[in-house]
Amino acid sequence: MIEKELPWHAEMLRAELARLDSLPHALLLLGTPGIGKSRYARALAAALLCESPAPDGRACGQCDACGWSGAGTHPDLRVLSLPVDDEGKVGREIKVDQVRALAEFLNVGGHRGGRRVVLIDPADAMNTVTANTLLKTLEEPGDGLVFVLVSHRPDAILPTIRSRCQVRVLEGPGLDAASAWIQGQTGGTPQEAGTWLAMAGGAPLHATRFAEPGQAAAHRAMLEAIAGLPETAPEAAADALQRADARLWLPLLQRWLMDVGRCHGGAEPRYFPAHGRRLAELAGRSDAARIAQAGKGLAAQYRHVEHPLNPRLFCEASIECYLGAFGAPPRTAAG
Repeated sequence: MIEKELPWHAEMLRAELARLDSLPHALLLLGTPGIGKSRYARALAAALLCESPAPDGRACGQCDACGWSGAGTHPDLRVLSLPVDDEGKVGREIKVDQVRALAEFLNVGGHRGGRRVVLIDPADAMNTVTANTLLKTLEEPGDGLVFVLVSHRPDAILPTIRSRCQVRVLEGPGLDAASAWIQGQTGGTPQEAGTWLAMAGGAPLHATRFAEPGQAAAHRAMLEAIAGLPETAPEAAADALQRADARLWLPLLQRWLMDVGRCHGGAEPRYFPAHGRRLAELAGRSDAARIAQAGKGLAAQYRHVEHPLNPRLFCEASIECYLGAFGAPPRTAAG
């Protein structure tokens, strides 16, 4: 079954498919995490490979090509994503061997006589060697070959790769549309949907995770550790945060600091309204300059979030960045 784009991207996909005659050989889809970029990319790829497209250009969902696209077996489609080993562990980089394995695919015509599509998601997971290997193909693409790259970290993509792609920026839905979609997906109440959406930083796909008890419990544990700082020893907070992937706790820590900054400026918290009293208390113990400096430090940590050389030290360093908003952190005996 072909995965459709999300409702808030329907018009954008229609517009893209209406100008197929001028379709570039490489598209870079950008946008914040959790808004459906991957679904959009797959819907676009299916439409490009469909042999009986609908009047608006979308994939028909009925032809052989659509069946193969939905199953991930279309002979004219290749997907490069993070590798998974025999134990099910997901790698942190798209390897150069994955790009080299495309050689035969790139050098022959389409099996079905139409376009060929290479989908790279997430494109920012390519290291320098991998990206430079891909660059040779982007410079001289074959006929009918379309690359679709997906990323939420364009700064992590080589400038030479970005310059050879046309950029499309995907937006997330408005609050009402996001809430309605989350309720439809989870069966949650409007209040629950609003709470989950706030905790997910406005990302509807991430918000649906909080409907799962296990995910909600993990989120509460991470948030409790963060909210306890700076009174809690950094080592104790690191113990709690390290139980989760850095790609989960670092955005949470960053959003918490953003809400501290909002409270300091006299605004209501955006992400954690239920913790307004604690956030206001912390805001009163800092100033705008220190909050901004801590924010810059956390933003810089994102350069290493996919590949921390030492996860424990990375976690402790991120906590220290945050604690910079409050001066020298108090240390307990355990610290």
